[in-house]
Amino acid sequence: MKETGLELEKYMLKLYQKNKEEKCMLYYIHGYMSEPNSTKGTLFRKTLGAKAIRYRDGKPEELIISDCIDRINKEIKNDFEAILIGSSLGGLLAAKTALDNPNVKQLILLNPAIIPPYFDISKIKDMPQRILAGMQDPRLFEEKIDSEISILAGDKDEVVPKDWILNFAKSQNVNVKFFDDDHSFTNNVQQLPDIIANILNKKIKR
Repeated sequence: MKETGLELEKYMLKLYQKNKEEKCMLYYIHGYMSEPNSTKGTLFRKTLGAKAIRYRDGKPEELIISDCIDRINKEIKNDFEAILIGSSLGGLLAAKTALDNPNVKQLILLNPAIIPPYFDISKIKDMPQRILAGMQDPRLFEEKIDSEISILAGDKDEVVPKDWILNFAKSQNVNVKFFDDDHSFTNNVQQLPDIIANILNKKIKR
């Protein structure tokens, strides 16, 4: 049953306390042009108690994918049941982290920018080819990630092609929940905490 209003607030508090006691925390990983205190980062911190991870210090175009993953791994190294919420590039970083880190219990991916191995990255002009090459990891389509995966996607995403998401979902044998929305989840951003809470509620409900 969907939690709303006061019931949702009570549930969020209970979930946050439970996660804290079990050292099972929520972490938010933002997108390429975003930062930890973005709209989603702030919203998820206030409603879900999620910790937004700062995976780079410089400009977006200066980041190195492997360094970003190293910083994420350092943040969750003492959490043996980490839950990662990743948006766009953050979804890619979350998935790559989970591929090699058994501490990641669950992934919630929002329009994840996971590039299939068949795609010609030279066609993408608004990101450095060096970064795109680091993002394109065939293992994400060849190896099973040992985490529960939920994918939420905008049906009108203008950044990440739908076939990228569907190919990744198929390779990991998971379903995609599509919304009438864009890459930023403009129409549903305020509902995302509700949606994520329900995903987690189904997982931990006794």
